[in-house]
Amino acid sequence: MNADAPAAYVLAIAVLFARIGGIFLIAPGLSSARSPIMVRVFIALGITLALSPPLIDQAVAAVGARTPADLLFVLAMETIVGFFIGLLTRLLLMAMQTMAIGIANMVGLGGIPGISIDETEPSQAAAALFTTTAVVIIFITDLHHQIIRAAVGSYHVLPPGAVLDAQAALSEVGEQIGAAFMVALRLASPFVIYSVVVNFAVGLTNKLTPQLPIFFVALPAVTAGGLIVMAYAIREVMYAFELAFTDMLTSL
Repeated sequence: MNADAPAAYVLAIAVLFARIGGIFLIAPGLSSARSPIMVRVFIALGITLALSPPLIDQAVAAVGARTPADLLFVLAMETIVGFFIGLLTRLLLMAMQTMAIGIANMVGLGGIPGISIDETEPSQAAAALFTTTAVVIIFITDLHHQIIRAAVGSYHVLPPGAVLDAQAALSEVGEQIGAAFMVALRLASPFVIYSVVVNFAVGLTNKLTPQLPIFFVALPAVTAGGLIVMAYAIREVMYAFELAFTDMLTSL
């Protein structure tokens, strides 16, 4: 047995861990700031070791006969590839989060603070309801397994040590951003329609009776109506999110 073989295998595991760790930096749910960093590190390491048997030969070939500077470049490139995969899986949730903030403002709940489980920054309570439910759906429907599947499939497209095509990657990100926001806009369409209709009615009433503070008087009714729309629509919205997220992962 070659004396350098153990070192090569350790470096190969490090190369595999770099890509999986890059995914854990940004993938939805897996990168939650509410989870301790050491827990995420050990989960990423466990997934790396579980996936290493079919991939270890490619990783060993990627680190063989390389200088320390080349190894640092390989590790950096693998981290970038993993971050890119995690970013593609997170774009839909980011679009959903943006639309959730808009929904909270549309139904008059934008001033109520809340706590997000996937971010460190505070958000509106109504927006946190949508994003938290979306993250829970990802785990209870085992969609996080599809993220790992996409990571394994990426080794067939970009073996360890391969250089990522920046132009193609940015083009893919642009397409995914457009598709994600189109999906998020469709999911938010019931609340957009409600907001347009209600604000048009309130504005028309204000024109007919300018002596009354219609916007102040109508605010409780607008908020109550928004809560009713949310109660009826959130189940279908979350189901549509699950289908869109599944389609997005399948395309990776």
